[in-house]
Amino acid sequence: MAKIIGDIKKQIADLEGFPIEKIDEFVAFINDEPYITSSGLQYKMLQTYKAGKFAVQAVMPSKEEYGLLRRMMGLKDEEPLVVMRGEVWIEGFERPFIDYGTTTPKNLRGFVRFADYPLEMATRRATNRAMRLATATGLCSIDEIKAPQAEQTSDTEATQGQLDLIRNLGRNVMLTDDERGRIEHQITEGLGKRQASELIDRIKTKLDARKNSHMRSPAPPVAA
Repeated sequence: MAKIIGDIKKQIADLEGFPIEKIDEFVAFINDEPYITSSGLQYKMLQTYKAGKFAVQAVMPSKEEYGLLRRMMGLKDEEPLVVMRGEVWIEGFERPFIDYGTTTPKNLRGFVRFADYPLEMATRRATNRAMRLATATGLCSIDEIKAPQAEQTSDTEATQGQLDLIRNLGRNVMLTDDERGRIEHQITEGLGKRQASELIDRIKTKLDARKNSHMRSPAPPVAA
């Protein structure tokens, strides 16, 4: 199985234009299925369009868009739904690439719960989907996962690059001393490549949320 996963990683690296040494940062495997990370999408955007040639943003949908999505999802009036529209504007293109991100208690109950960051996760899903369109990426984003999956015995040890990235993120001033300690403890206890990829995206999601809400009350601790 490890050899098969290794062969798949090589194929994905060739197909997506990823350096093979970065594959564990850009692609996470869950139940042997590959998912592209936010870092992987950002890398593809830079490689495809170059820095300064594009802009990625999330905007609130119109009332008509919101109502249509609720009807399409078959939600009852009392069921909560958060929707954001992701847009990728490319220099030289007349129109942006557009897609939507949604969160509900049913589709967001994994590493970041609906009660914690529904708006931030809808935003990330929307922008990631738009970037997937802009870069013709066939892999699903890791942010689409609804709930944590069962542990896999085939999950090999995290790479040094992943551990270095986690430590670098863990030094961010927006994290508390307790959060930094728990992140370092998880590294010491041992991480698989998949676990490391998930932890990287979880920390980034919560750091993004704190950047966007620094004028509001502090965000809950990172569940490292």
